[in-house]
Amino acid sequence: MLTVSGFAGDPTAEPLIEAFEEENPGVTVEFTALPFPGILTQINTELVSGNASDVVAVFPGNGNPIAVHALAKGDYLADLSGSDWVGNYNDANKAVMGTDGEILMGANAFTIIPAIYNTQALEAVGATPPTTFSEVLALCDTAKSNGKVAYALAGVAGGNYPYVAYALYATLVHGANPDFVAEQASGDASFSDSEWTTVLSKYREMVDAGCFTADATGTSVDVAQGQVAKGEALGIVTVSPVITAIADAAPEGTTFQTAPFPATDDASETFLPVGLGAGYGVNAKSKNIDLAKKFVDFYMSDAGLKIAVELASIYPSAPVEGYTPPESLAGVAEQAQGDQTASFPDQTWPNAVVNQTYLDGLQAFIGGQTTAEDLLAQLDSAYNG
Repeated sequence: MLTVSGFAGDPTAEPLIEAFEEENPGVTVEFTALPFPGILTQINTELVSGNASDVVAVFPGNGNPIAVHALAKGDYLADLSGSDWVGNYNDANKAVMGTDGEILMGANAFTIIPAIYNTQALEAVGATPPTTFSEVLALCDTAKSNGKVAYALAGVAGGNYPYVAYALYATLVHGANPDFVAEQASGDASFSDSEWTTVLSKYREMVDAGCFTADATGTSVDVAQGQVAKGEALGIVTVSPVITAIADAAPEGTTFQTAPFPATDDASETFLPVGLGAGYGVNAKSKNIDLAKKFVDFYMSDAGLKIAVELASIYPSAPVEGYTPPESLAGVAEQAQGDQTASFPDQTWPNAVVNQTYLDGLQAFIGGQTTAEDLLAQLDSAYNG
């Protein structure tokens, strides 16, 4: 028997496992579904204690307890460098899929952070997706005058609140200075002395303008996504795979569209956040390590990728014959393939403390309990610690 720990609510897990079992007669796969964000600590704890599943969900880069760079320090993941699918990825992808020349995970999708809009809700208020930041604020006014909210926001653990800043970061920080990550790593740049100040300034402007869900810091992700599904919110800024969950909760006939989220008043400046999403790694202490690697190979194969693109709103990380982006991703699919994209900042942060400081501090910032200056100073301290 092979054991796999992955995300609760993943629509591809069961079909993937069924296909793998069919291809490998006599093999039984036991899947443990873990909710986010609890999955972060549970898998980490199990790997450290030596009783984790054979195959475990992991994240690229750094920034949380089950990101590959963090797990590599304890040699918790097996090297997958010998797999054929590794050749589909460029050096930038490989840098966040492993470390020291080893590939420690497979990720079958690029995650995009767009603004996701309820098409019928937009049409009902006579609006279209904003292409400038001034239009964003205007949409907030339009939504309020119609008894709705422009953007659903879940400010509790596991909510979408970090992604609004990521969307602003893509244009304001990376777009303005593509070398920022390297400069920060070398000590020549910091959170406090960068356009991160503008990111938080514009986030605050949206909070003060009533762009978001009331009592966002007490709103769960299920509630926020439900607001978009029902048209109580016109849209939401979050990761693209959740489109499936939002659509499943929506009334029949509801459709959704995506657009890059603007941060300036020049639409040509807008960058789109695109990064490798979560995937699977192999427990280095697995007693079924060859079979576990075979499962990850199947997950990353053309057959596995086809299952994923058919059942989830994903943008595949490797070519899939005949793939056409779902209509919901049409608004960002072309840009996602181009140069005007930015990776997620947490994937290059040097330790998981930075991400936790960011998550906790941003909650306090949204709720008005801390200032932008204090939050950025805390992030600098965590980054350099």
